[in-house]
Amino acid sequence: MSRDSLGKGLEALFAAGPESTDRTTGITTLKVDSILPNRYQPRKVFNAEKLAELAESLRRNGILQPVIVTRNADSKYELVAGERRLEAAKIAGFTEIPVIIRSISPREQLQFAIIENIQREDLNAIEEASAYQRLNEEFGLTHVQISEIVGKERTTVSNCIRILKLSPAIQQMIMEGKLTSGHARAILQVPEGMQEDFAARIVNEGFTVRIAELEARKIATGGKVVKKKPKKDKSELISKYEKELREKLSIKINIIDENSKGRISIFYKDRKELEKILEILRNSYE
Repeated sequence: MSRDSLGKGLEALFAAGPESTDRTTGITTLKVDSILPNRYQPRKVFNAEKLAELAESLRRNGILQPVIVTRNADSKYELVAGERRLEAAKIAGFTEIPVIIRSISPREQLQFAIIENIQREDLNAIEEASAYQRLNEEFGLTHVQISEIVGKERTTVSNCIRILKLSPAIQQMIMEGKLTSGHARAILQVPEGMQEDFAARIVNEGFTVRIAELEARKIATGGKVVKKKPKKDKSELISKYEKELREKLSIKINIIDENSKGRISIFYKDRKELEKILEILRNSYE
């Protein structure tokens, strides 16, 4: 399979096989409860609010794009791609769903799941890293081969996998959205024994990735032990303001207030969410 084909995502990968050359055939209907989940699905966290929005869209418009399934060794149907559509269809009350049946290998099943999620930027850094590591360890793919599959640089893939060297406590912070992949890379620069304290400091003090990188260099060169800064309890008023902003923007907000001075940190996970926040802010002063 060529590099160009591998870098184009799901569509190119499906088109690479003889069974997917005719795009007008292969669509059938299956009962939703007869489709098993993809055992190789890298995503572990699903946004309930976005699933509900998709379910409402399916109720209004129907299911316009079939999901992809395969038959496993027990001749049962197993999902390959389209898990959000399948779950939203269940929420919307659909009993049947259009599918395309493909005969694929376990490795391809994992590849398709990774690509589908990465193209929508739905995976957090730990899920993405775990998926890459699985391709490497279970299926023997090199970092270069993985980079070709997902259309990213080899160094990006290698740095992503390195995040899994962090402790379970830090990985949990990443899963919860308290730390970004950029923060994780900064944490990896400091000695292992200092990493959890440094991670806590990043969260407590609201470090940007740039500040975290600068602090990591100081720690790495100075060898100073990073002490976790105690997190001050927020006043009832500050907590109220934080809640109001969180509900207004539907996004994570953190207010740091010390002696009536401080800062407001707004967190977003992708470009779409950033544009949504900017639109709300623009409308507020028009």
